[in-house]
Amino acid sequence: MKGLRLFVLVMILTMLALSAGSTASEAKPRVAVIEFQDAASSGAPARAITDMLVTELFNTNLFTVIERSRIDSILLEHSLVLSGSIDPATAAKVGKLLGVEYLITGSITEYRHEAAGGVVPLPGLPGGVAVGSHTAYVTIDTRAIHAQTGEIRMVAREQGASNQTLGGVAYSGAAFGGGKTGGVLAGATHKAVVKLVDKFRELAASAPARSVEFNVIQAEGSQILVDGGSANSGLTPGTFLAAYREGALITAMDGTVLDAEKIYLSILSVVEVKPQYSVCSIIRGIPLQRGDKAETLGDRSPESIVLGSR
Repeated sequence: MKGLRLFVLVMILTMLALSAGSTASEAKPRVAVIEFQDAASSGAPARAITDMLVTELFNTNLFTVIERSRIDSILLEHSLVLSGSIDPATAAKVGKLLGVEYLITGSITEYRHEAAGGVVPLPGLPGGVAVGSHTAYVTIDTRAIHAQTGEIRMVAREQGASNQTLGGVAYSGAAFGGGKTGGVLAGATHKAVVKLVDKFRELAASAPARSVEFNVIQAEGSQILVDGGSANSGLTPGTFLAAYREGALITAMDGTVLDAEKIYLSILSVVEVKPQYSVCSIIRGIPLQRGDKAETLGDRSPESIVLGSR
């Protein structure tokens, strides 16, 4: 009778999962924005412009954006210097180190300001009234590189123009400057960045669902606990997980660990979600042990997972 009740519960949760989907399986694509280059040698604040794009991407709530301090730390640790042109091998290596799907690189190819002015004569006013205009033009080229293959998935170029004084705009201590010149350059830059972000929305929409990994922290028969809960994972009852054990390491020629083979052992269904962990039940496969891994299925179905395969 107990086994029958468990079977009915699993079937109900399965139906709920198929009808409602899994929040965890719809995890946002992880991206790392590499500092832009001033390709025009125009004195453009490349670091500030990079931060502006990072902020706008984050505000879309479509991406998980890696903090620049972490990017800098990892690149420094591995003696890597990235520029606007990244070869596939480097992209794959950096993508693995940062744990991202996409690397975003960019160049500022136009960053200029034009000023014009004159005097308008008025009756009774000696010399007239001085008038002037300040216009800025900023063009940014970007690429989204798939971090696993090095394939360029998106190329976008956008220009922003502004003739309004917006005042100084600063990102992480790097300022565009005050006054008319700094103001219109900041305004033009922001317009170009907003247009680019609209293009990146298309990239997020076309990105496949990403698997999210968890650790098995307790295993007692068919009841499994994983370290993902409502406070840190987005798991919901009915979410399917594929449990696996890591096999041989996959390394690059220089010895850098790129990945590890996965030997799938079981299919789990989340039964209950706690704040810091979730209770799962094995619906197919063999018993697990503490230290095994489990991942959401992304675009895969539970039936498509071949147990015992690598």
